[in-house]
Amino acid sequence: MSAAGLAREPRLPESGLGLALEILEQVAREHHGATAADIARAVGAPRATVYRVVNSLVRDEYLVRRADFSGFMLGTRVLELAAVVGARTRPDHADVVDRLRRETGEAVHLFGFHRDGLVLLDEDPGLPLSDLESLLSDPTRSATGHLWLVDHPERTIPRAPRWRVAPSPDQRQAIEEAYSVRGYAEQAAMLAPDRGCLAVPIRDERSRPVGAVCLATSTSRLSLAARYVGALRDAARALAPAASLSQW
Repeated sequence: MSAAGLAREPRLPESGLGLALEILEQVAREHHGATAADIARAVGAPRATVYRVVNSLVRDEYLVRRADFSGFMLGTRVLELAAVVGARTRPDHADVVDRLRRETGEAVHLFGFHRDGLVLLDEDPGLPLSDLESLLSDPTRSATGHLWLVDHPERTIPRAPRWRVAPSPDQRQAIEEAYSVRGYAEQAAMLAPDRGCLAVPIRDERSRPVGAVCLATSTSRLSLAARYVGALRDAARALAPAASLSQW
């Protein structure tokens, strides 16, 4: 059948999984977000039906509303699914992260920044994270979470639904002051009593934060691990162009 013939074929019913996937695909094509009206026009479905499906996708975290309420963007659950699929092939960041692990002899983890929180892109297989659930729910308990707070000063936790714990103003101030002095983030014994971590931000060509590279070690070696901050920064610069980060 020709393309013109396909275009004249009647649409599937504008409901259910098919429409939800079509809406997600349309939002994915719009890097700056899409309004419900734009989505309805693009998929050719009634606006009321699109609103109903979009609201369901927002509730389940497949879509998120832009901070200015001007439209919708892909949510954390879609991004996590993309990370799982991408993990089946060797990602473009793998060589840099593997080299850093060999150089330091410590656990190295890679995170992407999303407006709703963090996405784990590469967990050290030999030394996995001690408490991933807590790390992804409370930004005060990891060095990577500290970087997210520093780089998203305008974001309040209720508007970033993946964070379940809101830092106090005093905690935010202490985190920001420590970062301004060190130039990197550090935490000790917040996720596990004998573990700590250092993290440096990864920025794109416009200096926007897109992720972080994190080195985790024992609390007894944390001060010594600061000698690797230069290596972490070199890795962060090398990781900046990685496609696996730019999607976040």
